[in-house]
Amino acid sequence: MADTGVEGVTVVRGGTTVLRDVTLLAADGELLVVLGPSGSGKSTLLRAVAGLDEVRSGDVLIRGRRVTRVPSAERHVAMVFQSSALLPFLDVAHNLGWGLRVQHRPEAEVQQRVSGRARQLRLGRLLGRRPRELSGGERGLVGIGRALVQVPDVFLLDEPLGDLDAVQRVEVRRQIVDVVRTLGVPTLYVTHDPAEGLVIADRVALLHEGRVVQVGRPRELYERPVDVFVAGFIGDPPIGLLPARLVSAGGQAGFRVGTRTLPLWQPVPPPLLDHVGREVLLGLRPEDVHDAAAGQDPDTVALDGVVSHVEYTGRHQVVAVVVDAPPDGPGGGALGGGSPGGTLHSFYASRAVVRPGDAVRVTVDAARAHVFDPATGRALRHPPDRR
Repeated sequence: MADTGVEGVTVVRGGTTVLRDVTLLAADGELLVVLGPSGSGKSTLLRAVAGLDEVRSGDVLIRGRRVTRVPSAERHVAMVFQSSALLPFLDVAHNLGWGLRVQHRPEAEVQQRVSGRARQLRLGRLLGRRPRELSGGERGLVGIGRALVQVPDVFLLDEPLGDLDAVQRVEVRRQIVDVVRTLGVPTLYVTHDPAEGLVIADRVALLHEGRVVQVGRPRELYERPVDVFVAGFIGDPPIGLLPARLVSAGGQAGFRVGTRTLPLWQPVPPPLLDHVGREVLLGLRPEDVHDAAAGQDPDTVALDGVVSHVEYTGRHQVVAVVVDAPPDGPGGGALGGGSPGGTLHSFYASRAVVRPGDAVRVTVDAARAHVFDPATGRALRHPPDRR
């Protein structure tokens, strides 16, 4: 396989280690999205592949070729920076074709590629303008187009949609996916937006503090996060976290929240055997937390809480509920122990009347809970795959 990316790479800048022994490789035709919070090393990874940042140790590969000591100009990459970095003395048409002319492509090919990509990105009316005559969004589109007209050995896209409006973002990300698929070019795509990353990625790599935390297909990171950090970063609205105690009695396991027990309706699962009687952290996705007023499944348990905020999206409302340790009552059961509450998110019907400060009741199914070790943050158990 002709892999592209970094292998055991460490990058140090100004005495600070920005990347720590990172291995991240994309296959030909693969769109590998690199996610992470600000300062996690995403852009540095791209700059290392492009040859713009010096590598302290490790290797950079482009289509299987080790290029760690190869000058940037000879790596044959097409890169979109966070800023469009257009040449101010050239009009849009010449900016779009600049990379091809540097490669000494025939002029007929340059013009054909430029006109085709300009048509797809709806840049035709701008071809005669200079960068100073463009809006921020238009400059962003030209920067993306300049990369996409090329046939490089690798696409390196650093927050390419940052300057675009919502409609443009949807259209252009489809263009990017189509180009990658058509040309079969390995692509490293940096973004801080998990929703954007999950939509377009073949695989997702999540970075944190210069290290790769988890790599996998989008569904894998969402449904089987390796720790609390991944679970909290992937998903919008974020996963709800609820402190609990793992308990067992009468051959059945459950999670004790305050004086209520969320039963698992089964013996303690093997991954949790060493945690009986200990504190754990439950992770509940919004789709697994429901408005009790809309009806209750027999396998769920109701928890009381107070609404902290409401976001109306049109299709539904995203409701954040602070769940306190509930008083004694139905669901208390014989499995002793207790824990304080946490914040859960739920999708309420768009017409439901709910406001911040309202006392509400939500239902949860313990079988759908991710379980984490509160001390290490590592995942102990994931819910079964949805059927």
